[in-house]
Amino acid sequence: MTSLLSIALIHFFALISPGPDFFFVTQSAIRQSRTHALCAALGVSLSILVWSICAISGLHFLFQKIAWLQQVLMILGGLYLLYLGTQLLKSAFATKETTATATELKKTTSKSHKKLLLQGFFTNMANPKALVYFSSVFSIAISTDVSLLQQSSLLALVFVESLIWFAVVALVFSAPKMTGYYQKFSQKIDAITGGIFISFGCLLILNRD
Repeated sequence: MTSLLSIALIHFFALISPGPDFFFVTQSAIRQSRTHALCAALGVSLSILVWSICAISGLHFLFQKIAWLQQVLMILGGLYLLYLGTQLLKSAFATKETTATATELKKTTSKSHKKLLLQGFFTNMANPKALVYFSSVFSIAISTDVSLLQQSSLLALVFVESLIWFAVVALVFSAPKMTGYYQKFSQKIDAITGGIFISFGCLLILNRD
């Protein structure tokens, strides 16, 4: 129980550190709708669950044996983040001369819930270093004689904690007040967020240690 609480605390601080996942969910909330943002949050959380399962399964050791595989995945992940960032920058410049209301803006940029879920999933999957993180964190609670029940409890903890955090982010940033702010500063918000995604993408591509 103590080790689970330790992991919950460590993972919480990892979650609240702003990264591509956080910015993707907030963008989904202010540009789409609450349900869209919740789908994005679910997608991110499912990806975290996948990385957790991979960590427990020992995939990290496979990456150590086949170093080029991790590098290829990081390049692909970086390119995906570059793509998302470029799309946001295009959106920022495309809305330069429009004066659409928040409702009209959401209609013109609306995506399907399934697409947001998949994009949330792949946004988190874009960083294979998550596998190293989970492998390190899980070493606190996992030993050679750990039971299947303990492993399942650990996976459930990470998934539920992630889902709760990103659901809260989705709910907060989909509030009408936040939508109003986005209507006023949509160009700047899209440009800044696009730049952040591009920065993360470049870091993944250029720093593959």
